[in-house]
Amino acid sequence: MKTQLMDYWLYLYLGCIYLVPLFRIIKLNNNDTRFMLRKLLFPLEYLIQVKAEQAFNNSRSATRLIHILIFPMSVLGLVGASMPLVSLNEPMMKHTAILVFITYYCMLAPITFWFQPKAGKIYKTK
Repeated sequence: MKTQLMDYWLYLYLGCIYLVPLFRIIKLNNNDTRFMLRKLLFPLEYLIQVKAEQAFNNSRSATRLIHILIFPMSVLGLVGASMPLVSLNEPMMKHTAILVFITYYCMLAPITFWFQPKAGKIYKTK
């Protein structure tokens, strides 16, 4: 029972870092088709980028700096996923697959937004 409850916790955690931002992006409907695959794979990072661009008046260096600073924060966010497992003495070996997926997802998401081309005619949207 405890193992099943911890599985639900990890799926809820994954849903909060993936599904909730994905529904927010769908609700935005801003017709931005740039980098659609990256936007759909990492919706939380895309929302962070949109907010950073709004806050810093589309400053490319400030937005990149925000994504670089988010990397250690996302790694620390993994503590939130594993904290209930440790506090309830649940063996992590039973949840290895989902924990590895969350780990790689949280580490890969900020890195994908580090390298972006300069805005030009090719990348402008209507």
